[in-house]
Amino acid sequence: MLTITVVRHGESTDNLKPLWAGWSDAPLSVHAKALGESLKSTKFDAIFASDLLRANWTAQQIYRNQAEPKPAFSTSDLLREQNFGDAEHKPFGEKGGWQRQPGRVFKFPAGESLDDVRRRANEAIRLFIEPALKECHGQPPSCRHLVVVAHGIFNAEFLGALLARRKTAQPLEWNYRGMTNTGWTRAEVGYADETNSTVPANLTTHPLGPVSPSSSPAAPPLDQPVDKSLSPLYIRVICTDITTHLDGVYRQKGGIGSQGYDEKQGDIRKFFGGGDTS
Repeated sequence: MLTITVVRHGESTDNLKPLWAGWSDAPLSVHAKALGESLKSTKFDAIFASDLLRANWTAQQIYRNQAEPKPAFSTSDLLREQNFGDAEHKPFGEKGGWQRQPGRVFKFPAGESLDDVRRRANEAIRLFIEPALKECHGQPPSCRHLVVVAHGIFNAEFLGALLARRKTAQPLEWNYRGMTNTGWTRAEVGYADETNSTVPANLTTHPLGPVSPSSSPAAPPLDQPVDKSLSPLYIRVICTDITTHLDGVYRQKGGIGSQGYDEKQGDIRKFFGGGDTS
């Protein structure tokens, strides 16, 4: 078995605007630095990051705070967010915006569907996760700890791809609502003949409600049939969308969040909640 921590990138300036931000890049706020600092006592064996700037830079903050010897660090375009094609960097919304249609096969012109993203997620699992699963077969979850730093929609498809390989189609009790910017979800993963029954379940989710505007948690993966073409997996979710590292993090009033601490700045939770930031 092994442990996987899945991280959504830090908030970008595009997350403060009603824009489709798939493969486009934008500057980041201070949140990723807080994330990296909060995880410095957790030893990781390998970090896999999307090659898009907002995820890559977030992953670098985790890497920078790791003790020596540093974990292996890899980037891949397989971990990119859904490509929105002609809708990239265009406004979304009901009034004149580009609107996503329901279903897993819908795609904007020149873009990707959710099924396309799922295929990339499956390939990423084959290349990056499967070798470690084989290496750690029969070992406790502490055998290896991997980190995947990517994007809201991709992370949902990545987790969905893992869940689709469970031995049973029984729904998983995990209260997953999606993933906030710099939020992280952690699970123990192994093959179906492995269990970790000696460790009690410890499912925790950050208690605060979703933030806004577009840094609200990305949707959870949709229920998919169990994929019997691949080796079945055992999965135990430990926690979902943890953002406690944002407690006490400050941002520039009404701005893009790119500034450091200033005692005149309002608390980030007031900003996201629409409260007074004066």
